Amino acid sequence: MNILELNKKLKKLVFIPQTIEDLWVLKNISFEKDLISGKSYRRQKQEDTNNSERKPVFVCLEINKIEYSSFLNSLRFTGIINNSSPSDLAPKGEFHTLEIKLNEKYSLEKKNFFDHEINLIKNSSKITNKINLVVIDDEFAEIFELTDIGVKSISKIASGKSGKRFSEKSDYSFSFFEEVYNCLSKNNPIIIAGPGHYKSRFSKFLKSKSSLLRISEVSLQNTSKSSINELFTKKEVSLFFKDSIIFKEKEMIEKFKEELGKSSNKAIYGYNDINKYMTLGIIDFILISESFWRKNIDSIQNLIIDADKTKTKVHVVDLSHEDISKTLNSFSGIIGVLKFKVF
Repeated sequence: MNILELNKKLKKLVFIPQTIEDLWVLKNISFEKDLISGKSYRRQKQEDTNNSERKPVFVCLEINKIEYSSFLNSLRFTGIINNSSPSDLAPKGEFHTLEIKLNEKYSLEKKNFFDHEINLIKNSSKITNKINLVVIDDEFAEIFELTDIGVKSISKIASGKSGKRFSEKSDYSFSFFEEVYNCLSKNNPIIIAGPGHYKSRFSKFLKSKSSLLRISEVSLQNTSKSSINELFTKKEVSLFFKDSIIFKEKEMIEKFKEELGKSSNKAIYGYNDINKYMTLGIIDFILISESFWRKNIDSIQNLIIDADKTKTKVHVVDLSHEDISKTLNSFSGIIGVLKFKVF
């Protein structure tokens, strides 16, 4: 993200999004009643015909609805027009939808700008890791893209072993491998995971395609969803993401579970306990599920204001990080770890 202005006192960010990951960051720092401004388009009817044409307009919206899709790589804000130019094309008080485009300039004005949001913005330029992950056996291949902000499912492909393309005399794996290969980004490292020697066969196939591909192999007993989730904790995979957002979330969860298991009284959860210890300034970090935050936005915003004052680390877990969100929601949506034991 190209940051043109970031002023916590004025609660204003002026920026140019440059990557799809920047849209994810913007989604996570935007809330209802914040103001988003930028160039958009409005349809205007022509007087002499029934046709209409799209005309450029600058709009400032008070956000009412946020629509983000990692699959479609899109971010849209819908809200009431607060200001516009030309004003006759987009009258104040009407609803409008502003779609965020890469490499165009926007500004965001917020009711509050928190430290963890500013850190997320500043670190957005460091979100660069992308890896192809292929989980494969002789029946299916599932392809994921791993980035610093999470895991995205790209495709699931059947090998055809039991279908029409399979026969005892044909090598069905060649067309299967070819189909998987065509789904991969050739500029990113590739991790191949699966049981037995099948992953090695696919690795050999990839190397025959290009000697420039960066390929690693990881063993999995099977390709069930639980095994795939376990894969993300393996050293061969996590090594690429030691500074990533999702890796830090997992570290926080593991630290919380460790303290909970030791009965050290350092692991706390639930809004009331978090709020009680926050006023004492002795919390090391808190982890909040996005769904819990947005359902309890006023009380959580006040909690985070106190966290900023006491220099408590805050992290909000995106809804797309399903496993971590599920764990958080089993502990009332918010957890924390104290700096030291309290009796």
